[in-house]
This record gives sequence, structure tokens and C-alpha cells, in this order.
Amino acid sequence: MPHIRIAPNAAAAAFTAAYRQHAAGLHRFVATIIIDRHLAEDVVHEAFVELWQHPDRWDPDRADLQSWLRTIAHRRAIDRIRSVEASRRRDVRIGIREHHSVDQSSEQFDALFTRTRLRTAFAGLSDKQRDAVVLRYLGERTVPEVASMLGTTVGAAKTRVRDGLLELRTQLLPDTATP
Repeated sequence: MPHIRIAPNAAAAAFTAAYRQHAAGLHRFVATIIIDRHLAEDVVHEAFVELWQHPDRWDPDRADLQSWLRTIAHRRAIDRIRSVEASRRRDVRIGIREHHSVDQSSEQFDALFTRTRLRTAFAGLSDKQRDAVVLRYLGERTVPEVASMLGTTVGAAKTRVRDGLLELRTQLLPDTATP
């Protein structure tokens, strides 16, 4: 089936009309799949980006635009849920592995993690890193919850948590370079 080329201004106008007509309904649809409001917004955004970048993938003979957008959004929502769950499982798996790799004798534990040493290590973090680590691990929040509470993106929250944990590890682990 040959595709008709649309002038850029007409394409933008058609896209704007499609967005105005379908965005709210698509968001409600995705929100039934993904509880997190920010993730749902991301999925809706991705569906419309797909429409904008590849309008030729929608075949009006096979489905109306609303159905096509829902199909795209549903697939992306499921992918997002799987990604979040895989990340959560990976965090647990890494935490368990690190937990078992540390010698659990109380003397070494007390020597390594004294309250003063912990406070000093936390003081070495940036405010953003400290807030993210505290919310994620002491507050037992998910990364999307941390992002929401800090008013940032999920990616930025993950980076802050990761960088904070790496810095804490550097400060808390005994210096292995000295004899």
C-alpha cells in the first residue's frame, strides 16, 4: 500500500489533533496497567513518539488510531513493568550476594560500621545522593517513588542511588591497597 507524504505543517497539525483526541483516554488506559503515574505518563509519551517518528506503521485499514495507540502503549507498559521487576530482583540478588560475601563476625562488623564511621561516610555524599540512598534503602522506597519524592526522573534517581552506594562502599570498605 503506497503511503501518502504529508507536508510538515500538515503532519504537525494532524499529530496535534490526534494527541488532543486520544492522549487523555490513552493515559487512563495505561494507568490501569501501571500504577505509577510517572511511568504511565512515560508510556503514553513513548506511544505518541512512535506515532510521530513512524506514522507509516499505523495502517488505518487494519485498526483505528485509538486501537493502534493502545496496542503500542500496552506493549510498552508490559515492557516497563518487566523492567521494573527485573531491576527490583537484581537489587535483591545483589544485596543478598553482598550480604553473604561480608564476614558476619560481630567484631568485624562493629569495627567496620561504627555509627561515627557511617555518619562520616554519609557526610561525604552529595545532598542529592544522600537523599536518594536514604529514601531507597532506609525508607524502603522503590526507585520510581524516590524519583517522585525528589521531583526528578527515574533515571536520575537510579544514578543518584548508584553513585551514592559506590561512594559509601569506597568510604566504608577497608583500604586494601595498604599492607
